[in-house]
Amino acid sequence: MRLENKVALITGGTGGMGRASARLFAKEGAAVVIAARREERGLALVKEITEAGGRAHYVHLEVTEQEQWAEAVRQTKETFGGLHILMNIVGSNDLTVIPDVDLDKWNEIFEVNVTSILAGIQTCAPLMRDSGGGSIVNIGSVAGLTGTFSAAYSASKWALEGLSRSAAYTLADWGIRCNIIQPGFIDTDMTAAMKSNPVTRKVAEKTMNNTILLRRSGKADEIAYTALFLASDESSYITGTDIVVDGGWFTAAPYLGNERSHHMLDLMKKKEGIQNFFKRTK
Repeated sequence: MRLENKVALITGGTGGMGRASARLFAKEGAAVVIAARREERGLALVKEITEAGGRAHYVHLEVTEQEQWAEAVRQTKETFGGLHILMNIVGSNDLTVIPDVDLDKWNEIFEVNVTSILAGIQTCAPLMRDSGGGSIVNIGSVAGLTGTFSAAYSASKWALEGLSRSAAYTLADWGIRCNIIQPGFIDTDMTAAMKSNPVTRKVAEKTMNNTILLRRSGKADEIAYTALFLASDESSYITGTDIVVDGGWFTAAPYLGNERSHHMLDLMKKKEGIQNFFKRTK
């Protein structure tokens, strides 16, 4: 098993990506601490994992509260004896658009998306060092690679990239690696409401078909498997970098929509294709 004898703490452990990661990590041999605010869902997930033969423990965690981070680490050590993997999934995607950004909302988003992760890294790192080192996996967004209309969300994900690289820099001598996953549009609890509406679902499907190379949204399991690689010893020489999991959106979106709307590639293959293309786009 890829995570045998390892202990993992997963924040946002009751959300879509959190549940998928907790199940997969436990299946691969890790003892999993599910840190979240929704106790009923957390305990249900612990029951599911333990009944399947895995090891799991729920701890209540409001990531913006430092004392709750300290308690989560204390319970992790007491229950499983150490800590090797910290996976930070919690984040806020509340909408903020320039020039009407409310500064209180801006600060709130940064507190959740950046400051809380700093608090978690600083609180967990000493136990990870004492446990022989390990891996920190932060969940960012492709919004942290390009600008979006949601200013605070995008800016905070850019900041998380910098924080992750700084952690990799300073914690390397403790045997701790730190990397960030940059997901694209992933089917989770947060996106389910949008897809349940026929109008927004149709718009989303058209957008994905025209801007994502693989023509679909991603699945929570696809993030979990990427996190498993980064959490395991298979990635032992990888730190201070990111992995983009977006179906090819970031690579191709600026050009793909144009190609799929105007069939540029087909035109280029035909005689006088370029001239025809420019006639159609005048």
